[in-house]
Amino acid sequence: MKTRLFTYIALSLAVLTALSCKKDDNSTTTKPYLYGVNFDLPTFARPGDIFELSPYGVYTEDGKELEKYVYKWKVDDDTYQEMDTYTLVLSEVGNYVVYCQASDPDANYYAVSTSKVIIVIDPELGKTLKGTGIDPEKDPFIEDARGLKGESEYYYIHNGELDWFRNNLAWTGDGLSYENADVTSFPLGRYYTWDEAMTACPEGWRLPTLAEWETLGAEAGALMCNAYLNSQQMWEYWPDVVKTNETKMSIIPSGYALPALTSPQYLNIYNYAAFWTATESADDPRQAAFRYIYVQENEVRTSYADKASLALSVRCVR
Repeated sequence: MKTRLFTYIALSLAVLTALSCKKDDNSTTTKPYLYGVNFDLPTFARPGDIFELSPYGVYTEDGKELEKYVYKWKVDDDTYQEMDTYTLVLSEVGNYVVYCQASDPDANYYAVSTSKVIIVIDPELGKTLKGTGIDPEKDPFIEDARGLKGESEYYYIHNGELDWFRNNLAWTGDGLSYENADVTSFPLGRYYTWDEAMTACPEGWRLPTLAEWETLGAEAGALMCNAYLNSQQMWEYWPDVVKTNETKMSIIPSGYALPALTSPQYLNIYNYAAFWTATESADDPRQAAFRYIYVQENEVRTSYADKASLALSVRCVR
């Protein structure tokens, strides 16, 4: 009788264990995922721009097509709003993160989400580019008749025997804009090949020579300003480089570009400032000298590059 009781208890425990395991297995079962949600959004925009955003590209982990997806949108830390398309209104300067989430209305799949950053730029001095040391109310400037009002004012300072531009040339008749977005021409300036740079300055102004650049000194900090692009500090802090901007040249690290027939590359923004000079190489007529600053070094350096293979910033003199 005792043996039969132990046998019954053992069988009961086995059944309970099996049921418990089955329950645990069910509780840890995972659903397949959704993948691939996307939407088109430029990296840069102006205040007042409006974009109609439509999601696309969602697919399932197991290759099935769902009849419908539920889409939700939000900007920065706002609450998600459910809607198929989203109207993005950009009224103020700033950096914004736009999120889109796609989910299965029957909850058979885990949701998928993606995000993109858009930077709203106002070309007027002091609205987006800050900390240059330029005072629009007091400092002298010229207005390039070839440009748009509000995007063609060049402030200048007298250094040595010359007047120097304090902001990068942004004439849109030539050169490249950062990430192919014209709105970045002001405040970053445009990138010109050497041949373009030789003819890009406004009437009465020209590209400075290497010797003229060298008269400004070899200390990088005296040329650099503590600039911000919206809320992003442009020159990263390095203890050996003190940004005094003593020369009032207000140099910012706008990087450089590698021109190509179809897709130019834009490199080292926030790390380098590089400017063409009018001085050609004595050894190779295909090359010209340029002056550059690297964020980690308190020294202005000179190098030579192919005139057509590199696109750099331009400062004009008279």
